[in-house]
Order: sequence, then structure tokens, then C-alpha cells
Amino acid sequence: MTTAFFRHLFLAVLPFLLISCSTLARNPEEISQRTWSHFRRTFIKSGRVIRPTNNNDTVSEGEAYVMLRSVLMNDRETFDNCLLWTETVLSRKKSHGDRLLAWHFENGQVTDTAAASDADIDYAFSLILAYRTWHDKQYLEIALAVLKSVLDHETAVINGRLYLLPWPKSNNVTDELVALNPSYYAPSHFKLFYEVSADNRWIQLSDTTYDLLGRLLVSPGKLIPDWIAIDKQGTIRALPGKPADYGWDAVRVPLRIAADYYLYDDQRALSILRLFSGSFEKKFSRNVSIYCCKDSTTRSYENALFYSAAYAATEVAGSSFAPIILQRLRKCIRRNGDDFYYNSPDDYYINSLSWLPEYYLLNKTPTRDTSRPLESKKKLSL
Repeated sequence: MTTAFFRHLFLAVLPFLLISCSTLARNPEEISQRTWSHFRRTFIKSGRVIRPTNNNDTVSEGEAYVMLRSVLMNDRETFDNCLLWTETVLSRKKSHGDRLLAWHFENGQVTDTAAASDADIDYAFSLILAYRTWHDKQYLEIALAVLKSVLDHETAVINGRLYLLPWPKSNNVTDELVALNPSYYAPSHFKLFYEVSADNRWIQLSDTTYDLLGRLLVSPGKLIPDWIAIDKQGTIRALPGKPADYGWDAVRVPLRIAADYYLYDDQRALSILRLFSGSFEKKFSRNVSIYCCKDSTTRSYENALFYSAAYAATEVAGSSFAPIILQRLRKCIRRNGDDFYYNSPDDYYINSLSWLPEYYLLNKTPTRDTSRPLESKKKLSL
């Protein structure tokens, strides 16, 4: 039987599948608020974001994720607490003389001062949103210092094109291959950075994003790998020792590209998300799931974060699969008293990002005003 047959069969039973999910939480505001309540209680300790399943350590990306979410939830107290801890403990201004963040903290001390560019750009992005939301110039001043350090230390021109490196160029271990992580590229971030800095290199990085993704998605049904490398000619290669599958890193790509489409209406984003959507539709038609992974007990389970990414792509693409994927995402919600969490109450990563479709649905408008992106967007009020 053909894939088309299974697609038509799936669409025929879609209404019945949706009815079976009717007992799940379906209010975006309630889900956003209750998952945020769980996250604050479970993962944030005096401004430090912990990972309970990793010996209660802290990574710089976690601080950036929570600061971004704090702004969107209009929670300035949490934002300021995390900013203070991050600037006091993770900022490399004293150790390295730049404004990047040390990526790892454990057992009361920074254990690795290397920076991770995804955390650095998310950190700067959250600070700019905070400035636009609460009008405190301190936030913008820190953001601009971080952005200068990113351009100075975490970018490189290769064969005439500017790339965002995953770590400072001084940490690159080979002259032959340059490591890249596609999920670190966030074109909506880059465009906002250009707005506040007027540095055209951010527009160049936005263009690089779509050049890379376009080259990686040339094969039908192929998804973005977690890690790649490029040589001195800019040719894409496999990166030795790093996964080449669509996994825990690459799952962020559809979320980042959907943000660019939603905030800036970039048609390149729509083209990329249509390719993602086609791949997700085929996978769902074949397996009646998007992603299934094994936990520490080797139990297979459906993962909220992978459904979140699939929903971002299928919703923007206008796919008929989007409603059922959203319901599958919500089926991963668990209840703890008055709070909600995704999959596991202690999984920091899944619970950091899986809520994004609910925020999108809560703030979705029929038309986009791109004259002042982000500044005019509705923010949650708790």
C-alpha cells in the first residue's frame, strides 16, 4: 500500500483521535502558567537553574532559557535573580575579559569556562526583550557587550561567508574542519541584534542560516543533523565524534525557524519549515508517532520536545497534521497538584522548551506587524 493511502486513512480517523484526547488540558494560558509554576519550583534555586538528573549542575543555556521565559511570562523577579547569578558566577568578564558565559557549573564552582554560543545569543536576546518590556537600560547595555563578544570571539569568515561557531574560535581543535551546530543559528535573534546594534554582520549570519539549512535539506525526507563541519572551502562534512542524526540539539531548529517566520515573516523560513513538515508528515503516517526514545529504564516513550518541534513546522506549513501533533504534545503533560510538567518532573531540557507552542497559540494574531518585531507582541500577564 502507498504512503498516500495511509495519509488518507489517517486523515479519515483524525476527528476520532481528537475526540479521544478531549480530556487533556487544552487552554494555552493555563498550560503556560502551570508549567511555569512547576519549572520555577523544581529547577530554579536562588537564580541558578539546576539539572536534577545531572547532579544538580548548571549550564549556561539553562540560565538563558529561563531568562527568556521570564520575560515572556512578565516575571521580572525571576529574571533579575537569574541575571544576577549569571553575571556574578558565569560571566567571563574577569576570567577572560569578554562578556561570554562559562558553560558549566557544578558542586559550587565553575568547572568549565569555555563558552557556548547558543547560550550567549539566547542570553543577549532575553536581555533585549527585557529592555523592551521593562525599559531598564542596564539590560540593553549588558546585551550589547555580549553581542560584541559573540562577534569578536564566536564567528569566523570561511570562504567568504560569516559563520557562528559553537564555541570561541580559540577552542577550535583543527585547522582543516570547523565544527558547526545548526541549532545554534537563530535568525530572528540575529535580526533583533541588528536592530539594536546596526552591525550588518548579524544580517550576514541570518543569511548563513538559510544557506546552511538549504544545503542540509536537499534530500527529501532528510532532517537536520545535530552537528556538522565545514572545510576551508565551505563544503559541509561530517564532524568526527559528534552525532549526525536529528537529535537533542537539532530538535531546536524548527522552533528557531518558526520564530523567524512568526516575528519577521521571512519567506525563507516558510520554505524550510515546509520541508520539515513534509518529513514529519511521512514519519507520522508511517509510525503514528514523531519520536520515541528510551529513558534510563529502557522504556520507550513519546517525547514532548520532539512533538513541540514538529508542531512548529506543521502549523506554519498549514499541514492538516498539526492539530493531532499538538494533541500528542499535550498528551505528554502530567499533573503535580496544581502544576503541570512534560514527561518527567525532573527533566530540565524537555521542560525548558516544550511549552513554546502554547505561548505561540496564546499570542497568535491573524496578521503580523513586522514594523517593530517583538516590541508590539503581547506578553503574558500572570
